Amino acid sequence: MINEFKDWLVGKGFSLFTAKNFPSTVFDYLTGIKYVCQWENKTVEELADSISDIYPKYADMGEHSVRGRMKSRAVRCGLRQFNKFIIETKVA
Repeated sequence: MINEFKDWLVGKGFSLFTAKNFPSTVFDYLTGIKYVCQWENKTVEELADSISDIYPKYADMGEHSVRGRMKSRAVRCGLRQFNKFIIETKVA
């Protein structure tokens, strides 16, 4: 599922690499999703199944919003895009 999400992000115009060939937005979002999976003790598939419950926790005023800020905006933005991915593709 993580590869499908990566392909979806690229299809939406998010960058894989910067102009200097460093990992860019796609990798930041994927890393953010992996952090949430660790924090929630879930696989990516389990996260997808419970995204409607988990996403609000990491949003701007959610109970884990501070944790989301630990890794800049990658966690919150990654979750936001993952939520859109789940809704659009109806994977979960």
